[in-house]
Amino acid sequence: MDPRKQRSQERLYAAALELAGERPMSELSVTQLAEAAGVHRSTFYEHADSPEALVEAALTAELDRLRDALLADRSDAATALVTVTRGVLEHVLRHADVYRRELSDGGGALHAMLSRHFRGTTEALIERGRVELGVTVAGTAPADVADAAARFLADGTVGLIDGWLRRPRPQVDQFLQLYGALLPDWWPHRPSV
Repeated sequence: MDPRKQRSQERLYAAALELAGERPMSELSVTQLAEAAGVHRSTFYEHADSPEALVEAALTAELDRLRDALLADRSDAATALVTVTRGVLEHVLRHADVYRRELSDGGGALHAMLSRHFRGTTEALIERGRVELGVTVAGTAPADVADAAARFLADGTVGLIDGWLRRPRPQVDQFLQLYGALLPDWWPHRPSV
C-alpha cells in the first residue's frame, strides 16, 4: 500500500475506533468518520463500504497482527497460545466500550467478526500441525470434525469474552484462569495460567 493511502487508512481506523467507543456502530455515518479522520468521503470508500465495515477492519487489523505473531512464535503451542490470548484480551480491554456494546450477547456484528477471527486462527494452527485435534467421530470426516472443533472453540471463546466484559472490572488473569479450566483437553493450554 502506498504511504499516502496507508496514512489515510490509519487515520480512518483511529477515527472509527474513537467514535465507535462513544456510540453504537449503527449510528456512525461516513461523513462523521471522514471528517474525524480529516479525509474526503471518497477516500473513506477506498477503505470500507460502511462505517460498520470500517470499525470491523480496524479491529481485525489489530487482531491480525496478534495472529501473525502467534503463527511466527516457535515456542511450545501452550505458551504461544497463552501469550496471544493475553494480547487479544488486552486488545478487547483497549476497546471495551466498542466490544461491550457490539457483542450484544451473541447478536452483534462483532460477535461474528471475533468468532471468524478465532476460527481462522484455530484452523491455521491445526493446518500447520501446531495443534493436533486427536478427536475422531465415527462416520464423520476428519475435516468436518476439525471444522466443528474450530467453530466450537471460537464461539465459546467469544461468549466467554462477552460475559467477562460485563463484569465491573474485568481482569485478564481471571479470564485466563477460567478459560484454562474450560478449554477442551485437545487444545494446548495451561489450566493454571
